[in-house]
Formats: sequence, structure tokens, C-alpha cells
Amino acid sequence: MLPETQVPLLPFHFFLCIFCDNPSPMEGRKMRSSFTALIVSVLTFVASSSASEFFEIKKVADGVYAAIGKPGVLSNGAFIVTEEAVIVVDTHLRPSWARDLITEIRTITDKPVRYVINTHWHNDHTQGNQAYRAAFPTGTEFIAHHHTREDIIGIAIPSMKQNLNDLPSRLSQLKAQIQSRTRPDGTALTEADLAQVQRTLESQERYLSELQSIEITLPTLTFEKSASIHSGSRRIDLLYFGEGHTRGDLFVYLADAKVLISGDMLTGGVPFMRDAIPSAWGPTLEAVEKLDIATVIPGHGDVQTGKGRLQLVIRYLRDLGPAVQRHVAKGASLEETTSAVLQELSAYEKEFPNFRQSLTGPLGNITKTYEELKARK
Repeated sequence: MLPETQVPLLPFHFFLCIFCDNPSPMEGRKMRSSFTALIVSVLTFVASSSASEFFEIKKVADGVYAAIGKPGVLSNGAFIVTEEAVIVVDTHLRPSWARDLITEIRTITDKPVRYVINTHWHNDHTQGNQAYRAAFPTGTEFIAHHHTREDIIGIAIPSMKQNLNDLPSRLSQLKAQIQSRTRPDGTALTEADLAQVQRTLESQERYLSELQSIEITLPTLTFEKSASIHSGSRRIDLLYFGEGHTRGDLFVYLADAKVLISGDMLTGGVPFMRDAIPSAWGPTLEAVEKLDIATVIPGHGDVQTGKGRLQLVIRYLRDLGPAVQRHVAKGASLEETTSAVLQELSAYEKEFPNFRQSLTGPLGNITKTYEELKARK
């Protein structure tokens, strides 16, 4: 991607040939109009294109960029360019992906990354921290809510070590599927299935190689309720409204641009509740809704305009909790509750991809809400 101030130079003969036929005044006006449209099209293409293998870079406001993960990349990031420095939000699962984004940042500015913000502890938002430590070894601070730092130490690091132990076995299983051309259940793999398993194997082999060399870089600055970064003329607010997706989710807010960077508190799908506090998620988002928001860079999914998606998720969570509560109060089993609540909330199926899968199963929204409510009794 070209720096903001750099306009691509087109050869002189490109411009000359537009007018070389000595057109009439009317034709000249038409040709000038077409020429203008062509130049706008060329410049727009250059401004929105990206050489990144892993991210689509989208400029959402002056100096504010979304790094939308391409297929296979598990999460988004963002970065803010000020007169003095760069502030990065979330660092992805693999250091190699973080290094790719650093390369993209350097095509836009030569300013150093001075702050790296982790919105929460999940490894797809933190394991790339070390790439920034290596690229900018002096003066870079890593910022998170204090619960996030605690949970990286207490949960993420043990989880990473467990994954490192388990991954070789999973790779062996994938190799066995390729060799036998069958799934674990014994059914035959199609050629398309086989190609997908091969791609998964190659990707996981690369991930194992990276896992073996990951050095977790912990937040160096933490806060309790809110903090602000003042860089150049820009103020970047780090806001904590309460628990939700995890117990330490923070929001990055730029009031001057009306941009919210939400982490996984808001995505393109159903809230993911594996480590959530379901009853807190809705009230936390209700507090966020009071902000003046024109654009949201979510933790997963595409850039969002306005508050529409935020308000949809708030409505969904307002309906989910009471629906599950009614059945818990009647002594219903999890299976009975799941069946009933799926029916009661079926109107949301058209709003969310993979709606039923996201509500059911051990990590589903109904299960996690049911377990939280049962634990209170």
C-alpha cells in the first residue's frame, strides 16, 4: 500500500493519448469527464489495494486503519498513525501474521510503533506481541486491562503449552487421513476434502513451528477503568465498561473520528461465550452504545458502519438471558432449554451466520448462559 501522501506517477504518454485526436468541444468535455473518472478509479484502486498475504487494509478515518483478516487468519487488528507514532490494536495468533502487518504499516509510515494494545487475553489477539518487541525493541509499551495480563499468565500461557503438546498428535491424525483417504469415521474423502485436509496439515505444521519459538510478551502497562494515550494531536481512549467476552475486555475509542475498536465484544457473528460472563455482556454493550460511533472495527468480520450491529447484539442478549432463565426457573434440563430457546429466538437466525451451531453444544450461548444461571442457585 502506498503512503498516504504518495500519488502514483503515470507516464506522460498516458495523459497525452487521451487528447491526441483533437476532439470537438463537446467531445472534449465528454473525454475530460471520462478521463477524470478513469484517474479517480486508478487512484481509488491504489488507495484500497494491499500486498498483504494475510490482511485487507482498510482506511476507515484519517490515520485509522482496519486490518481485516483474510480467510484462514483468525482475527482482525487495527492501527492508528499519529504525527508522532503508531498505535497497534491486537496482534493475532501467529508472529508471522504480525510481521506481515508490520510490513504493511511501514508502507504507510516510517513512524515507530510505540503502543500495542491487547483488547483481551485470547491467543488470537496476543501471540503476535513478540513481533512488535523484535521490530521496535526500545520504547514500545504493551497495554491491557489488568485482568487481561493476569489471564494471559494464568490461562493463555498454559493453554499454549498444552496446544504445543497436543499439536503433533493432531498432525499425525491429519497425515493418516491423507494416507488412507478416509475421515476419522471411515468414510471416504473426496478430492476436494483431501485437498482441504492437505492445506490444513500444511498450515498446522507452520503453526507448530511458530509455537515452538513463541515467547509470550506480557502487557507492560495495565489499568483498572480507563486510560488515554495522547500522541501528537490525537487522543486515543482505552475504555473498560465491565465483563463480557472475557473479564478484561477493553474498547479503543477515537472520539474525533467516532471510531470504536471493539475486540471480540462485537464481531460479525453471534457472541462467542467460551470464556464469557453471559449476564454481563449485554449491560457492557449498553454502556458502549452511549458513545458517538460512526464506524466499528470488530474483532472478527468486516468493518461496520454505525450502531446497527451493536444494537442487534444488545437486543439478542436481552432476549437470550431471560429466555434461558424462564426454563431454568421451571427446572428444565439443558436439552429441554436448548430446544425451547432455539424456537423462541428463531427470528435471529436470519441475522447471524451459523446461528444454531453458535447457540448449541458445550460452548454454545444457551449452554453457557444455562450453566451460569444454574451456578447461582
